[in-house]
Amino acid sequence: MFTTLRSRLIGSYVLIIVTCLAVTGIVLAALLIPQVSRLTYLRLAEQGLSITLRVISLRGQGLTPGQIVDTLEQRGGTDGNSVLIVTGEGTVLASTEDDWWGRELDISLKPAERSAFLRPYAQGALTTRQGLFYYVALPTSLRVRAQSEAESETWYVVLLSQPRRMLASLLADISIGVVATGVVALLVSTGVAFLIARSIAKPLRRITTATEEISRGNYEEQLDITSPEEIHRLATSFNAMAREVEASRQAQRDFVANVSHDLKTPLTSIQGFSQAILDGTAASEDSRLRAAQVIHEEVDRMTRLVDDLLDLARIEAGQVVMAREPVALPSLLRDCAEKMALRAQQADVRLEVHSEGELVVAGDRDRLAQVVSNLIDNALKHTPSGGRITLSARPLVVETVKRGESTVSLAEIAVSDTGEGIPPEDLSRIFERFYRSDKSRGKSGRGAGLGLAIVREIVQAHGGKIGAESVLGLGTRITLTLPSLSTRSTDDA
Repeated sequence: MFTTLRSRLIGSYVLIIVTCLAVTGIVLAALLIPQVSRLTYLRLAEQGLSITLRVISLRGQGLTPGQIVDTLEQRGGTDGNSVLIVTGEGTVLASTEDDWWGRELDISLKPAERSAFLRPYAQGALTTRQGLFYYVALPTSLRVRAQSEAESETWYVVLLSQPRRMLASLLADISIGVVATGVVALLVSTGVAFLIARSIAKPLRRITTATEEISRGNYEEQLDITSPEEIHRLATSFNAMAREVEASRQAQRDFVANVSHDLKTPLTSIQGFSQAILDGTAASEDSRLRAAQVIHEEVDRMTRLVDDLLDLARIEAGQVVMAREPVALPSLLRDCAEKMALRAQQADVRLEVHSEGELVVAGDRDRLAQVVSNLIDNALKHTPSGGRITLSARPLVVETVKRGESTVSLAEIAVSDTGEGIPPEDLSRIFERFYRSDKSRGKSGRGAGLGLAIVREIVQAHGGKIGAESVLGLGTRITLTLPSLSTRSTDDA
């Protein structure tokens, strides 16, 4: 029955409402109990005044107590209460109920304070075998000439009522209104609960539908939910997740396509030249040597591609442990520049190194050298003859981060070139695997598009960040920041 979120919310709201109404009724009844005695005395006093006047009138006519009581019963007006006529000593002379005739009542017939004529003379509680009774007594003495001693005796009219009768009467009086109010409140509250449950369940159903669409491969579904705040945040997170999943699936498809493409070309060359050797097309010694050289180069190309893929996969999976040893950045940059100096000279590109201070970072020197060498290699591919590549390192004092009492400063490494630059639409994707903004650019079109992806993973494994800036026709600047251990002022390298 309560299998959906909406039904459970409505059911819980209704249960809360019914519980509140029940508690309200119990509390109301509990609050009425202390008022029962006061209301009982007030009603008895109100009825006692009228009955006492009638008793005085009937007594003046010479009727006996029994005759007076019979007359009262015939004319009614007792409202179900017991009416007794008693003497000053508490002896019951007559009663509307036979159980009280001739009994001695243990009640007080003395006024607690000075009282006017026909006002309640005495009141109190009386406990008998029939239960608890509240009583009110009023005097009926006659201010006339008595014919006998009995006529001059003061009688008292005593009205008896049990508290439970008054409580039942009060509850009966208010029950209709309370029940009607409770029903209306329950209906209105249930309607409000339905609307609230709907406002919560409806956006959740939309999220569920969107999730099902994603499971079917439809990543275009985007949720526009503004309230409530928690559902809005959930929808925003869902949209971000959908975009990430779509990007991941696209990257996966691109990865397969790129690997297939980068392997297909060398495999085609290997197949063609090996077939030439086998069928005798490459008959001469020079032809066979050329075919063997091409096969060797293509195998070497596939080996580098596979090695880069394995290296990138191991780094992303956290299987490569980065050393944490002091690495002097100026020395690292100079060593990398020296290794690439011959290629720069052959490409007629000037290679410069600048550093501000003897910056030292904690990291894996070989991996950091791989990063810098890869960036220099990438810059050489896209810098024309007569251009310049600049390697620089400097401290970032303004970006210090305090952790407790210690201070961790950052060091920036930048590789700038004066090449053709990168289009703005491609700049944000250059660190993706296999991504090449223009496969026709550069002096060598044999790159697999994995170099910058490996660079990013190594930098992030060192707790650093990498970014790129580029202007078409002016050049590109790749920057990476790493936590710095120390800074000592030195001259530029």
